Amino acid sequence: MKLNRAGIVDIFIPSYNRADNLRTVNYFLKNEYPAERLHVVVDDASEKEMINKYRAVSQKTETHLHIFSMEEARRRYDYVHRPSELRRSAGQARNMIFDIADKLSIDFYVVIDDDTVYFEIKKRGRYCKVANMKEITDVFELVKKFMKKRRIGLWGLSQTGDFIGGENRKLYRRKVMNTAFYNRKYIYRGERGVQDDDTSLFTCVQSEGLFTGSNGEGVLIKQKESAVQEGGLTDLYKECKLLNKSLVCPIQHPSAIWATKQERNGGRLHHHVNKRYLYPKLLKIPGGNDNIAWDTYSEDYPFTLEPKRDGDITEEE
Repeated sequence: MKLNRAGIVDIFIPSYNRADNLRTVNYFLKNEYPAERLHVVVDDASEKEMINKYRAVSQKTETHLHIFSMEEARRRYDYVHRPSELRRSAGQARNMIFDIADKLSIDFYVVIDDDTVYFEIKKRGRYCKVANMKEITDVFELVKKFMKKRRIGLWGLSQTGDFIGGENRKLYRRKVMNTAFYNRKYIYRGERGVQDDDTSLFTCVQSEGLFTGSNGEGVLIKQKESAVQEGGLTDLYKECKLLNKSLVCPIQHPSAIWATKQERNGGRLHHHVNKRYLYPKLLKIPGGNDNIAWDTYSEDYPFTLEPKRDGDITEEE
């Protein structure tokens, strides 16, 4: 199966304590995705033995390995709620990718977690088949063209777990999770929160009046449940439980997001987003500006959630 070369983009894969089980790397390599476009991202606070394992995997597979400073990541991150004892968050790693991409002169990329099982094709609300790499790279190309043409900083592909409760035919969804594309010109270090950092990202983008979302149909990602695997965020889930996860976004947007139970998911505690109150919906003013483009108003970009620290303020200021 030939790939769509125009749809081959750099893929960054944050990982923690899973050198022996890099599902996403294995999936893409098995389907003949170029190894030189795969980037595994880990922190230097991991055990030395585990980092050496990551190095060995990188050398064997000829994929890239990037090791970032956890001290810097913690200093530059806003946990919103109390940090966990581990002081770890997936958002910390994803925020550090912006600087890695900058050094590599990569202006467009996608971030995918390290727990990919496969991608599926969904049409008219129903799953049809497992997607092949040609179909996946076709969609990657279209997303890239769309984001470049409309000047959008963030977009996503949905995951199969988003559609609990039956058939859903929506083409556009107002969330970005799990397969997130970044146009680096318009966004920089956009995540925060000890948990639920990806939801924090897209809700804060929307609350600023910026257009983002994900494809509701086409190619969707199927993932292994993170909280039941070894490594990754499992330890964080066990420590913080779901109460912490459900509170991060309500703390930031108390008028638009609140904690509630998911009746279709066994009463699991989660957040509920009231989209009516979260963001404006003026896509275009008649005879005026196109509000989809993030750079329509110069003060709106690049979007960032990097916290302002007292140490960053000079005496003159």
